[in-house]
Amino acid sequence: MAPFEQIATRLQQALERGALPPEGQSIGQRLLTHLSSPTRITVIGHPGSGKSSLVNMLLGEQLMPDLGQIAAVELWYGPSARALFELPDGSVRAKDGLVDPAHIPAGTFRIRQELPDERLRKRRFLELTLRDGGPDQPALLEWMAKRTDIAIWCTQQFNDLERAAWAGVPDHLKDHSFLALTMADRLHMRGELGGRISALQPVVAEEFLRLYPVATRQAIAAREAAEQTNDKLWSASGGKALFDGIQQQIDAARTADLDHVHILLDRYKVSLEEPEPQAAPKAEVAPPPKAQPAPEPVAAPPKPRIDIADVVRRATQHDPKPEPARVIDRALELLQGCAEELIETPNGPTAASDVVLERCSRAAEELVTLLTSSDDRSEEIEAFREDAIEGEQMLMLLRLERSENAAADALTVLVQMKKEMSERRAR
Repeated sequence: MAPFEQIATRLQQALERGALPPEGQSIGQRLLTHLSSPTRITVIGHPGSGKSSLVNMLLGEQLMPDLGQIAAVELWYGPSARALFELPDGSVRAKDGLVDPAHIPAGTFRIRQELPDERLRKRRFLELTLRDGGPDQPALLEWMAKRTDIAIWCTQQFNDLERAAWAGVPDHLKDHSFLALTMADRLHMRGELGGRISALQPVVAEEFLRLYPVATRQAIAAREAAEQTNDKLWSASGGKALFDGIQQQIDAARTADLDHVHILLDRYKVSLEEPEPQAAPKAEVAPPPKAQPAPEPVAAPPKPRIDIADVVRRATQHDPKPEPARVIDRALELLQGCAEELIETPNGPTAASDVVLERCSRAAEELVTLLTSSDDRSEEIEAFREDAIEGEQMLMLLRLERSENAAADALTVLVQMKKEMSERRAR
């Protein structure tokens, strides 16, 4: 696969030359915007939970200001140092340089510190400070969830109030979130760290991707003490494990983004390869008089084309195959089961868009697996298989949008697939 930047460049070129139809252009533009945007990392917790220190640990430098009295503090890339202050009336004030805690405008809700630091081109940070029982807490977390790719909840205990607040965060973000036990060295010195980790494991299994104990000060010292990171201290502090966990999520998201680009361009038969420059036509030269024509070369036999489906089929011959006569019946049952499951969800037909998109995508994947694993190579099955693969690819693109319109389109795709299968089956 080509490098990440090269894929983004090829997609941009395809969009600029109008190689995609209107619906493909719209999806492609959203993909390109997503590809070129930095990963948005939010660090959440109550005052004193070590949020600012954790951000600075991840950056390897003291860049995030400690402004605990402000609910939301962002750290973005900018061509020069500048601070933006958002006030309750929605107005924004700008000030060149770094934030001065003593001169923050009264009533400021959010501060964005912009810095010309290359690390911030790829990672953008938001520090969110919560207050116990604050009336604006649910709205604040909802606002955060729409602006976050990876979330880290900082705490020393994750008590009932914290659990109640986190419960309202969408599941798709929980799947990309970590629980960080900050100041783990203090918990260890008190003999509480092992018991705290054990007690939180069931909660983490349900609400987070993973738990990381971090001795933040040690981790910062490991990265700042010398020009070269103290690997032993960096690893022992727990900082390296959290850093690597975040990087794994970023890498996985990038791989998924590239898969979406390939699916989109394959769908509309657009190549990712850079077109070769055409050679200038050669000037015609008159043959010498009385020259004998050269014998025509014997054409080489055409190279056999590789049948990818056949390669896959041969490689998976040991897998059990469904009975060919029942393949379509089972496919229709699968689609019907998906529809019934969505109707029976607590919110019925108006279930959350994330739930609808996830269930529709899973149904499409199961359908492709069912049809691909069949030994039946009749025209009918091949047509169903092609339709299923096309539907699966479209659903993968819709999942990227995560909107109510995308969920409605996903349902339409599945309904149309079921309708077409039923009609073909009846012929």
